[in-house]
Parts: sequence; C-alpha cells; structure tokens
Amino acid sequence: MARDLIPATTCDWHAALPDAQGSTQGSQVRTLDNGKEVDLCHFCAWVFDFYFPRREQILPLLQPGVLDAFIRSARDPDNIRRVPAQLSLAAAEQPRPAELLQAKGEPGQGGKKGGKRKTKNGVWKEDEVQIVCPLPHRSPSPRKYWVDLRNRTGHAHSHTKGDGSKYDGPDIAFVLQDDRKFTHFCTQHQVCAENGGYGFLAVDSLKAHINKSKGWAPATQEARDAAETKLQEQAA
Repeated sequence: MARDLIPATTCDWHAALPDAQGSTQGSQVRTLDNGKEVDLCHFCAWVFDFYFPRREQILPLLQPGVLDAFIRSARDPDNIRRVPAQLSLAAAEQPRPAELLQAKGEPGQGGKKGGKRKTKNGVWKEDEVQIVCPLPHRSPSPRKYWVDLRNRTGHAHSHTKGDGSKYDGPDIAFVLQDDRKFTHFCTQHQVCAENGGYGFLAVDSLKAHINKSKGWAPATQEARDAAETKLQEQAA
C-alpha cells in the first residue's frame, strides 16, 4: 500500500539569508509577535528563544562600529592589574546594590527585611528602560504601572479591548521614564499610523520592528500622511 509522503520543512531563518545555499531542515516551530508560525532548525530555535525577547537590547550591541570599538578596547592579559586574593575575597563578600535594596525593603524592588522576594510586576526598576502603561491593571497592582520597554508588545497583548480583541503595542500611549521622548517612529503599518506613529529610541530598534512586523497590515497613504504631519507638529 502506498504511503502518504509528508514533505520535509526547511528552516525559515536560514532560507531568509541573502546567500542561502541549499536548505536546512526545520524541526521546530516558534510563534512570532504577529501570531504567525515559523519553522526553525535546532540552532535557530535556540537563537530565537534567547534573542527575540531581548532583541531591542542586543541589536545595538551588534552594530559594526560598536563591535569594532569593543574589540579595540581589549587589553593584553599580561598587562591586567591583578587584585590581591584577600581584597578580591572581601569584595566578593560585599552585598551588591540590588541585594542591599532587597534587604532594606525599598519600594518598587519587591524587597522585604530579612529576606529576598521576586520583583513584582509593574514596579520601578533602576536597571531597565521602562515605560508607564496608562491602562487599568488588576488590584493590588501599582497605580503607576511600569513596563520594561522591551516587553511592551507582550504587555499590550495581555489587555483586551471592549470588542474582545487584544491591544497591539501602538494602541497604547506608553510614557517613557524620566521625561524622555521617543526619537524614531514607524508609520508604515496601519496600526502604527492610526496611533500617530510607534515610537522607538534608536533607528536600529525601528528597523528591527519593521523587519519583524512584515505581517502587519500596511498603512494607507492617507493614514501615513496624517501620522507624519502630526509628528512634525509635535516636533515643532
């Protein structure tokens, strides 16, 4: 009896390489931010799991100019100043700033005197670029709800509109910390344009957004023109 043959899948990430030759078998499936699925090989699946949640932090580090400066900063190991063993041990025993905050029970750090606790959602973090979400959150969430900038898309999807659909990142008027302002805006997608442009802090972050959001509906010329006009008025 003839068997039905199941076609082998290829790794979509390897296939997207400009100099791709042949094909690499895709044995795993991952879901993108737009809800669509891709087939990946084992290596690309590992890269995806580590890279995609952190891509807005990783991309700036991989710019050619940054990498060149990083490599030039390397020191000859023979010239590294050695720390005396006793001093090194004493420094290792000193509590780090985060540990001090937890021990003191500082607000916004999830700390408690005499022990450590996991950081609560919505709290301020000193070591993250954060934004304020203006939407209501479940009690007893902080009244001023902070979200890591790199996680705003996932946070937006955790909120539901009145019609039952999920919010997209551009739908929410996130506010940057410390009166900072977004400097680069996407108006290429309908949802981005309708909300006056989706803001980013660097051109590389904007390019990464455009690259990974190819499945989003493109903006009409009318919506794009309106968004760009609004942005120009705000910058004036």
